[in-house]
Amino acid sequence: MAHFDQFIQYRALKFKFSALGSMTFDDLERLIEGGNVGTNVDGQFVPATSLEDVSPIPLRNVCAKLSVPLVERLDNALAVLDISKRQFIELALVEALDKVDKVLEEVDAFEYCQPEEETE
Repeated sequence: MAHFDQFIQYRALKFKFSALGSMTFDDLERLIEGGNVGTNVDGQFVPATSLEDVSPIPLRNVCAKLSVPLVERLDNALAVLDISKRQFIELALVEALDKVDKVLEEVDAFEYCQPEEETE
C-alpha cells in the first residue's frame, strides 16, 4: 500500500475511533488518581478512591496468569499502538465472544439442551 493510501487510511480510522467518545475508563481512572473526581458530601468535595465509585455501569475485574513471553509481547504491541491493556483486552474479548456466539449458533450447540421447567 502506498504511503499516501496508508496516511489516508490512518486519518479515516483516527476520525472513526475518535467518535467513540471523549471520556474513556482510562481517562476517568487518571482523573481519579489525580483526585479530580468525586462527590459532594455536605458541601465538601470527597475524592473517589476507585473506578467503581464513579462508573455508570457495574464493573468486575478479569484476571489471568499468562506466560512472561506473552505478556512481554502484549506490552510491546500496546506500547507501539499507544493503547491501554484495558482497551485492548475489552476490544479483543468482545470480538472473540462475538465469534463464539456465531459458532454456537451455526452448529446449533444448544439443540439437545432441555429448557428448565418453571416451578410454581
